[in-house]
Amino acid sequence: MKISVLLPEKNQSGKLLQHLRESILPYFDAAPVEYEVLICPNGCSEEDILSLSEATKSLPENVRVLPNANPGKGEGVKQGILASTGDYCLFMDADLATGLEAFSNVLPLLGKRDAIIASRDLKDSVYGQKQPFVRHVTHFLSRMVIASMFHLKVKDTQCGYKAFRTSVAKSMVAKQIITGFAFDVEYLYFLRLNGFSIAEIPCVWTDDPDSTIKNKKKVYTAFYKDLKKIKKNKKNYLLTEQEKALLEAHDAH
Repeated sequence: MKISVLLPEKNQSGKLLQHLRESILPYFDAAPVEYEVLICPNGCSEEDILSLSEATKSLPENVRVLPNANPGKGEGVKQGILASTGDYCLFMDADLATGLEAFSNVLPLLGKRDAIIASRDLKDSVYGQKQPFVRHVTHFLSRMVIASMFHLKVKDTQCGYKAFRTSVAKSMVAKQIITGFAFDVEYLYFLRLNGFSIAEIPCVWTDDPDSTIKNKKKVYTAFYKDLKKIKKNKKNYLLTEQEKALLEAHDAH
C-alpha cells in the first residue's frame, strides 16, 4: 500500500519545512506503508517558492514540490491529487492542526473505504485548546447549513485531514469547480451522490495562531456563495456509465 501525502500551503514554507523534517517524515518512515510527500503551493510568493525549492534539495527523493497553483487551497489539493501515484492520497494542513496520530485510525480502513475523513465532532476527538465562543457558533451554524443543503451523513466536513482512494479522487477532481474552502463539501457531495463509502475517524485538533486567513468575514461570505454553486452543479457531479466503467476497470487491475 502506498500513500501520497499532500501538503497544501500558502506562504508558510518555514513552518511546513520544520514540520516535515521534525515530524512528518519521521512519522511516515516508521509507518507500515510506502509513501511520497507532495508539497502543493497555491498562490505563493516567489520568495516562498524559492525557499521550498532550495530546501527540498536536501530532502529525500520521495518529497516533491509541485508547480505553484492558482490561489485557493482547493486548487492546491486538486493539483496534488492529480499528481499522486499512491493507492490513497491523504491531504493534511501544513501546520499539522490535525495531529499525525490520526493516521493510526486511517490504517485499518485502507482498502475498505473510498474516503476516510477526520472529524473534530466525534466523541473521541480532542481539541488542543478551548475554542472561542464565536468559533463554536460559526462551526455549529455551518454544520446545520451544510447538513440541510447536502444531506451529508458526516459530522464535520471542514477538518483539513482527509484520505481518498486515489482512483476515486482523480474522478472527483475532474468534476471540481470550487477552489476555496468549500471544496471539502464539494468532494463529500460528489462521494455521496455517486455512492462511494465514507468513514469518519476521531482526531486531536489544535488551532494555528499563524493562520493565513486574515479577513474571516470575506472568507465566510465566499464559502456560502460556493455552497450555492455546489448545489446548483449537482447534475455535473454524477458519473456517467462510461466513467463508472473506466473507474471499475482501473480498480480491477
